[in-house]
Amino acid sequence: MITSTIISSFEISNILSLLIVFLIIYVTRFYYQYYTRPNPLPGPFPLPIIGSAYQQIGYDGVDDWLLSLHKKYGDMFEIILGGERMITLCRPDLTENLYVASSKTKYPIRLHSKDGIVEYGFEVGVGVVFNSDIKSWKYNRQFFSQAMMTPSFNHQAIEWTIELWNEMESYWNNLGENHEFDLIIWMRRFTNEMIFKIATGTKNDAIASYYKMLINDNSKSLNEKESKKSEESKKLIESLEIYLSGIFHFFAYDNFSRNYIPYIRGKSKKLLKNKDYLFDKLCTLIKEKRVEIENTPLDQPLRNDMLTSFITANTPRDINTIKHADVDLLRPMTDKEITGNILEAMLGGTDTTANFFCFVAYYLGHYPEIKQRLIQEFDRVLGNDLTRPITNKDLNELEYCDAVTNEIYRHSPIAYLIGRVSFQSDKVGGYDWKEGTTFQMLASAALKHKDYWTEPEKFDPDRFYRVEESDKYLLEKKKLRNTFPMFGGGTRMCPGRKLAIIELKCLLILIYRKYDIELVDMNAPLKYSSDFINCCTELKVRIKPRKF
Repeated sequence: MITSTIISSFEISNILSLLIVFLIIYVTRFYYQYYTRPNPLPGPFPLPIIGSAYQQIGYDGVDDWLLSLHKKYGDMFEIILGGERMITLCRPDLTENLYVASSKTKYPIRLHSKDGIVEYGFEVGVGVVFNSDIKSWKYNRQFFSQAMMTPSFNHQAIEWTIELWNEMESYWNNLGENHEFDLIIWMRRFTNEMIFKIATGTKNDAIASYYKMLINDNSKSLNEKESKKSEESKKLIESLEIYLSGIFHFFAYDNFSRNYIPYIRGKSKKLLKNKDYLFDKLCTLIKEKRVEIENTPLDQPLRNDMLTSFITANTPRDINTIKHADVDLLRPMTDKEITGNILEAMLGGTDTTANFFCFVAYYLGHYPEIKQRLIQEFDRVLGNDLTRPITNKDLNELEYCDAVTNEIYRHSPIAYLIGRVSFQSDKVGGYDWKEGTTFQMLASAALKHKDYWTEPEKFDPDRFYRVEESDKYLLEKKKLRNTFPMFGGGTRMCPGRKLAIIELKCLLILIYRKYDIELVDMNAPLKYSSDFINCCTELKVRIKPRKF
């Protein structure tokens, strides 16, 4: 018995000694690589395993943290996240080459494939956002372009936006002008229903279900079918929001941290549980669409929606009109690819436009003179008939509207951090960088840089409005195209940008020509969080009829 105890103690002692040796070797290697890295830049001092991520604690969000680092370390600094060194660029001229739209760009991908991102569902060869396989990215991108970049899509998107607005307007009128709306909830429902219809060809009644929940304090008063549909709609939108916020977590922490550090591990488990629900939901949508396609007679046309396009691609029932020149890409899409593409469509189509519309409403509420000029442009372009259909030509003529939204984005960018990885060696910021270097462009810093923007803290849409007629904003005239990344820029520019612009402009016209959005608390700061993107967390408003 005594001998056994001695042996066990000896074994435990040996294991602990071995672990200590491994730890010493790991820490020594970590700091050797850190102190011998090429082109050492200023930045927060990293810790083994968790890198720089620990310094984010105490900040309201990732964007606030990075802006504090910019203030402390300057226009070019480095951080280590998920075991990867990242060069952060905060000045427009440093980022210009990274936005080159040519196919010969040295920066064709956003990020290296990381085990955390893969675990979270963004596998190599899937989707377009984090897909680091160029051939696969082109294959997936062509379907997004066909679905959202054609002229016919403009007209359809305008029609759907107006149709959905008419429904939402009726609910707002029923609730009355004294009702307090949390605008972000309504906008997420609106944009989710839009992208759901584009993706699947069917409505998911996200707006109607939310309205019914509001007028029935107890959801049990709804019939069983309505209650179930309402709950599923709510869960899907919340799941998309949670999933989007979790991307940075799997990007910032390595495999060891996600599995063994208590707080980080707990959050990882919750995010992965939500991911499983979301992917199961998408798989169900795909199965239902396959059944619909199989049950549609061969002599009848299939729905012209994104999911049908993905499922029938390069099959006998292919609805796609555009064919890729590369024969290697003329193949059917796998279920994994379909799931990834639909996920990205849902994520991009729900949160970005919804959040940005709320930012616009917040700024217009604080700048009534700018709101009045915007309404005057709406009235000038569309006339006095409020029932007149909106056309794509109308949207293209809204120059001041473009200026207003550009200036709001400059102050509150949705995508505050944009990544690129070099495929060739390059010189950036006066340093020579080898192939495979990861750069992060901090748009929230670049869009207010004092050396580029005239009076950068001032809110003034005129800096974007017919600037060639004025010398007031001389700085803004320089290289604006490549340094204002509203939709990402370069070859990786957002494929859903046309939908976002159409939704945003149509909603601004439809709402502000008839109504006024009043902020419940004019003194409240803009409430937002910044994980993967900047998201509005709450915006309490009242919707009042416009006074003519």
